[in-house]
Amino acid sequence: MRASIIVCATVAIVGLAPRSVVAAPAAQDSDVMDDAESSAPRRAVHGPGVGAVLAAAYAAAGLDHDPKDSWIRRARLSGLVPWVTVRTARDTSWQDDQSEVGHGTSLELRATWRLDRLLFDSRELQVAAVESARRRERRRLAARVIRTYFAWRRAASIASDDERVATRVAEAAAELDALTDGWFSAQLRRR
Repeated sequence: MRASIIVCATVAIVGLAPRSVVAAPAAQDSDVMDDAESSAPRRAVHGPGVGAVLAAAYAAAGLDHDPKDSWIRRARLSGLVPWVTVRTARDTSWQDDQSEVGHGTSLELRATWRLDRLLFDSRELQVAAVESARRRERRRLAARVIRTYFAWRRAASIASDDERVATRVAEAAAELDALTDGWFSAQLRRR
């Protein structure tokens, strides 16, 4: 009986030992950045402002202008342009008292104005859906650019010779460069 209690106690102690001696998880980039931020001296970061980076990212994505108003205006003004239809017909007639065949050609030209489109065009609903998708895409792009921009600023402000910090600066700058179609690196070279 005593032997089984000792074995159970030993198993319990051995079973707990690995849990209490578990190694800490490997440091991630954010942990490295947090450690480097708290211990390293700071330096001034010279680069474009976040608003300029956002404007460049919107321009690169084609989201810098709003075509909604011109689309709606063109859809409504299309009611002033008539729908033109042309129809031709050929008639053949025969009269018994005369021994000749008569041929006639008629031409019909019709213009139809859709004046109801001056008030509302059903394509405006499609324009509203496209505009909603564009706003969603602008918000998604802005969140990504802002997050990457401030990660770049935090990493660039650390005066450290640590290769991981330099890699993070280069990674964030490359992502911003991709989001702005090369504008970001051109601005950094100018400064």
